[in-house]
Amino acid sequence: MAVPKVAAINDLSGLGKCSLTAAIPILSVCGVQAVPMPTAVLSNQTAFESYTGIDLSMDMPMIAAEWKKRKVSFDGIYTGYLSGVSQVEWVEQFMQEFANPQTKIFVDPVLGDEGVYYRGFGDEMCQAMKKLCGKADVITPNLTEVLFLLGKKADLKAESQNLEEIRNYAKQLSQLGPKTVIITGVSQGEKIWNIGYSAKEDSFFEVSTQKTGEGYSGTGDILTSVICGCMIKGESPQKALKKAAAFLQASIKEAVEDKTDPNEGVAFEHHLSLLFD
Repeated sequence: MAVPKVAAINDLSGLGKCSLTAAIPILSVCGVQAVPMPTAVLSNQTAFESYTGIDLSMDMPMIAAEWKKRKVSFDGIYTGYLSGVSQVEWVEQFMQEFANPQTKIFVDPVLGDEGVYYRGFGDEMCQAMKKLCGKADVITPNLTEVLFLLGKKADLKAESQNLEEIRNYAKQLSQLGPKTVIITGVSQGEKIWNIGYSAKEDSFFEVSTQKTGEGYSGTGDILTSVICGCMIKGESPQKALKKAAAFLQASIKEAVEDKTDPNEGVAFEHHLSLLFD
């Protein structure tokens, strides 16, 4: 049986376990071949005090053209960090060229966190990302990104205390087009919630874990990578989310015990066996 292929469109950061350095090993352990399309190459992820990098917007079409020559087909397309509106629009074209009716599309709509946009992003990027979400089967925004996509003020102090309202947000986001919406990393008291909504079943599903330590780089990438890998292998969104949350909790626990710098990310390598069936 052929190994499923996923086009993983994301940045490649040298330091900090995030983006492609998280997606490639996790997808592999799930039994899926990651075919990386780097959107940028960075010395380290951008939460560090400084970084250097190269934007690959000019190179991505040439890479795609070579794939086209080889008649590559993908079981999944998974997008993460995109550097700007032009990359988002190009990814839409990529999806039109490479996706077939069986291709599952996963969009992590990277826009911001903790109530603010990431540097260089704003309303124009949000509108482009909203359109891209409409092409997806599954989207995995954090709460800040949810509020931006819905055109709401990112007041996390108020919103993060109301899970029922957040469930409503998930259902509203499904109206953009995705079949499944999973809102990730919602903090409430001593717990972290991940809240999903299935448009097909008109039902909610959610998983909570114990809050441990401070925020770590790449946790959203890790969660989405597990969800992508599991669903490409045929697991339900509910089962995929449950497995992803358990995997992430174990990884964060180890990082806290080892006093790992949050910018370095979590030590997920020791817990990959949790992804085996």
